[in-house]
Formats: sequence, structure tokens, C-alpha cells
Amino acid sequence: MDALFYALFSGGRHSMHYLIQFSHQNLGTIRLVNNNEDVAYDGKTFARSSFEYTEPDKKGAGGALRITAIGNELIPFIENADDKYRLDVVGVLAEDGEVQPIESYAHFHGSASYSDDMVVEFQLEGDDRLDMTFTPYMYDTDSNRGNA
Repeated sequence: MDALFYALFSGGRHSMHYLIQFSHQNLGTIRLVNNNEDVAYDGKTFARSSFEYTEPDKKGAGGALRITAIGNELIPFIENADDKYRLDVVGVLAEDGEVQPIESYAHFHGSASYSDDMVVEFQLEGDDRLDMTFTPYMYDTDSNRGNA
């Protein structure tokens, strides 16, 4: 941890990147890094790309991703994906070619739009399942005998 603190606050040959991975059970996986070179991490290659990622707040809301779709298959992936897609983001510190993860995020909800100049904008939403209201009634074989 001391080496990480020193690298972040004392300068040196390091850079901060995000590794993003779009995955879907039927459409495959797209891996990108906001860098001018490809990056290998955890046995996988992340292709160079240009994007800006905004981290969500502590409750998981407010994340955003603005990415160019030039040179990747992102737009066909978005058009064919359904509610089973997943976006994983790992914030990393790259120093002399070595990648060290710092923070990770997983996004399952959101909306996407893209423009004529091939820029895709994602508005990533938090998981709202904890905000749902459930009925106070209990459904079991005693209270619902007709469907038991």
C-alpha cells in the first residue's frame, strides 16, 4: 500500500486508466481501455480506445460513460443487447507496463444513445431494488390454498 501511495502522490512513471468490459451471454465480450496502447490484465487484452468514465456516487447512482465507437463493435452490441448485458469497470494504476487494480464497478442498468459522429453516451443508473415496495401479505400454502 505504501508503494501505491508513493506512486499516486509523489509523481513518477504511472498513469490512471479504466478498463471496461461489456459482456452479454449471447453477444460476447468487448474489452476497452482509455489508452493509446492495448493493455493486458488478468489474462485478457483490452483494446485501446478513447472514452471518459464518471464514477457513480456512493449509492451507485450518477455514473456516465462517453466513448467513441470508432474501431470497435460497440454500436451493434448496444442495438442487439437486452436487459442481460453487463458493464464492468476497473480503475487501474499502470506503472512501467504493470497493471494494479484500484477500484471496480459493475453496472447493470442504464440507457445509451449515440450520435452521427460515432460517440456513444451511457447514463448509468444505480440498482433500485432496495427502493421497491413489496406487499405486506405473505403468500404460502396456508394463506393461498387455491394455488398450492
